[in-house]
Amino acid sequence: MDMWDYINTAFDSYPAEKKVIQKLISVGLSVRIIGDETKIFCDEIEVKPNSIARAYKVDRRVVVNMLARIIKDKKLYDFFYNLKPVSNFEGAGSKIGFGVIEIIPDDANKPGIISGVMSILSSNGINVRQVITDDPEILDNPKAIIVTSIPVSGNILNNIKNVDGVKGVLLL
Repeated sequence: MDMWDYINTAFDSYPAEKKVIQKLISVGLSVRIIGDETKIFCDEIEVKPNSIARAYKVDRRVVVNMLARIIKDKKLYDFFYNLKPVSNFEGAGSKIGFGVIEIIPDDANKPGIISGVMSILSSNGINVRQVITDDPEILDNPKAIIVTSIPVSGNILNNIKNVDGVKGVLLL
């Protein structure tokens, strides 16, 4: 059983906890036992259960119960202990002169989409600073964000639109 199946099985009976789990994974919040307390961290910054509950519109007890479930299961704890947050230039990249492209796939599980886009960028001499893809196991409408060292021209965007598996391309 892969990790997604394991997480889904562990939280299928707890939809509110599963919602929070998906959010923790998507932003890379880790779970650690410090002394005798279970805590949530964004890198080294502690995030309180109340803050998580407010942000994801659940009762604080949902977060506390989710944490208890995680620490009781070695496989879940090992996974959540090792999560790391990642910087994402999606909203800020264009403000500092980078190009930011959103790729909308026909099917995010189809292999070769990112490879095809990278090939086009590379052949046009454009360096890629960052690639962040949504996981189709977590999000219903996953996308990829590609941050380039320079803004991308319309001609290159048109070529990217023709990559097999690309449903749409947005310049952000």
